[in-house]
Amino acid sequence: MSQKIYPLKLYLKDKPILVMFVISLLFNIATWIWLIINVHSYIGQVFLHYNILFGVDLVGEWYRVFYIPVISLLILFFNTILGWLLFHKDKVVSYLLHGVAVLVQILLLVVSAILVFLNI
Repeated sequence: MSQKIYPLKLYLKDKPILVMFVISLLFNIATWIWLIINVHSYIGQVFLHYNILFGVDLVGEWYRVFYIPVISLLILFFNTILGWLLFHKDKVVSYLLHGVAVLVQILLLVVSAILVFLNI
């Protein structure tokens, strides 16, 4: 029962996979750039989470804002690796994982923009 792993080169040559991976990566890079340009090393604390019911409910050091792109990058690579491992069984699952990765990258870019505007 030895199953072979689908070749990575062929996996990345699949057009929908490649397009969604590149889009996700570009959104992640945009999040990094947005935060690097707009978040400076504040001496005090910054707002890290805003809730519509309670307002600001999490305050912390300025560098904790960069947890957002790190987590989104981890999600991107986890979904890519999982999609690669499952590609030989079902292509649709891989497409779904990459679609979710794109959605997560977009949402976390929006979250980053909200945090920047909250701290201005």
